[in-house]
This record gives sequence, structure tokens and C-alpha cells, in this order.
Amino acid sequence: MKAEWSAFKARLAGHTITAGKVFPLVRKTGDTTVRDNYIVAKSHPPDRLDDGRLAGSQRPDSDQRYTYDVRIITTAADGLDIWADAVFAQLLGHKLMVPGRRCTPVELVQNVEEGDGYDRVSDLFWRDLSFRFWSRRAPKETP
Repeated sequence: MKAEWSAFKARLAGHTITAGKVFPLVRKTGDTTVRDNYIVAKSHPPDRLDDGRLAGSQRPDSDQRYTYDVRIITTAADGLDIWADAVFAQLLGHKLMVPGRRCTPVELVQNVEEGDGYDRVSDLFWRDLSFRFWSRRAPKETP
């Protein structure tokens, strides 16, 4: 579970625009939200476990589906598109490298509830995106 998150976060931060700009929480100085361009992304446990058998019980190494939410925060409305393009380039269609696991290509979850928004107090724009992939046990190699 931690390996999938580490791989996702590393991939997300691998673009020149997003490098060093991925955080687990909204950035604040005291009670004031920091006015800057960055991404908020937090780890989650798998939202689905599937052992592939009708009567099989779930196990920690079962096939796992992950859905990670990403919030892009920018100081200008136009920045949302620039940052979203960078996030899409880094994630969509890429298979994460997780030791002992085989991941499906990362896909965008359609129709995320929040979408775009503007916060008048902090004078910041935001866009919510969700990405999903499966992490499956890698087949054991035979000598």
C-alpha cells in the first residue's frame, strides 16, 4: 500500500512544473493559506480488494484498486489548465513501478464531484481530479 503511494507521488512530482510542489495538505502560514501554485495529494488505502475467486477471502496481497485524489491549487485561473496538462502528462497511461506488483495504466476517474472552484478568502483557484489504477501480484518467475 505504501509502495503504490510512493510510486504515484514520485510520478506526480516528476514534471518540471510539479517538482517539489506536491504536499499532503493545503499549505498555511499560521491561519493564512499560502498563495502559491502547488498540488495537494494524500495517500489512501485501496478502495477495492479482489482475490479473483468467488469464494476467496481477501488477503493483504490481493489485487488492489487505488483511487487517489489530486487538488491543483493556483494563483490564477489560467494556471489550472497549465498544471492539469502537466499532471495528465505525468500520470495518464503510465504504469507505476512497484516492486513485486504489476500495475495497470493510470486512468482519470470521470465526473469528479468537486471539479473547479475559487476561494475568495485565500484568492486561490483549485481543480479536483481523481486517478485510478489496479495493483496486482506480479507472477513469480520460474528458473
